[in-house]
Amino acid sequence: MTGRSGENRSEHEEFATAGLFPGDHTVTAAPASPPARALRQISALLGVGNVLAAVPVDRRTLAAARLLLEHGMRAAAPVLGGTGIDPVDDGPVPGEWVRGPRATRDDAAVLYVHGGGFVAGSPRSYRGVASRLSTATRLPVFTPAYRLAPEYPHPAAPQDVAAAYRWLLTQGYDPDRIVLAGDSAGGYLAADFAITHAAQGNSRPACLLLFSPMTDLSLDTAARSVHRDTVLGPAVARAAVAQFTARPQRLRPVAGTALPPTLIHVGGDEFFTADAVALATALRAAGAHCSLHTWPGQLHVFHALPAVVPESRSAYRAAARFVAAHLDPAGETAAATAAPGRSARSVG
Repeated sequence: MTGRSGENRSEHEEFATAGLFPGDHTVTAAPASPPARALRQISALLGVGNVLAAVPVDRRTLAAARLLLEHGMRAAAPVLGGTGIDPVDDGPVPGEWVRGPRATRDDAAVLYVHGGGFVAGSPRSYRGVASRLSTATRLPVFTPAYRLAPEYPHPAAPQDVAAAYRWLLTQGYDPDRIVLAGDSAGGYLAADFAITHAAQGNSRPACLLLFSPMTDLSLDTAARSVHRDTVLGPAVARAAVAQFTARPQRLRPVAGTALPPTLIHVGGDEFFTADAVALATALRAAGAHCSLHTWPGQLHVFHALPAVVPESRSAYRAAARFVAAHLDPAGETAAATAAPGRSARSVG
């Protein structure tokens, strides 16, 4: 494990040194960049987390939250110039293919399950994230428009993720050529599918990428930890989960099943840091290979903030190296050295 020494170590580093995650754990040595620190300070000064926690969840506020996420994501993660967008309307789950400007490969694909607390987000709002992941990995990314709560509560979203995966199989991609990925609530859905899929005795996908995943919908794991998240806290998370399911569950990997090798990225100061540690520990206990990478000072899903947080670019490169290692174990390194291109124009 690599890490920083001194009194400013994050809680996640304490988890690691305490031996709670004895496996492959990297803590980024460099402190958070000035833009990342400024973002955290500004959100704290504005009381963003307190404002979100105080807003009641109803039809109007939900519509406003969805609109805010759509516009906010486009500003924080503009689509890379030269990105191709191909809508899919004839599959079991609508969605879109996103091909970044350097996505030159067609022998494998990424299935990306977007975040949004189970109640918001869309392929359109996540085009910037998908275009960067596509460029970094040089792979096409399919983002399904899974059904959102509360209009469609559990199990609608998990069913849609499973249907999207099966659809990719019909498009000619073998399981070991599919990269499963997701962030936040989408990370929960992606990991839940991988665990369920493995427990049913199916062949595993190539690998699993999780960015700031929710892993315990009861929120017991997160609530017991000390966090410094200035945006997302227990009240907001509980409100979102309540729209999704009345029976919140924790992800439970099953030992002896074909679980995919997994990479988890998490911010050192976010509400779900402990969730990431818990899932990584459970995966390793079940026999899976899991790499855990903590980014000190980063907030929830900093990958979705490339226009603000420089560390997001490093995160995409790290994800690409992991993907390349599991898609091309013989030594294919082109994807690992690719970096996302310059943000230019939004597509669509």
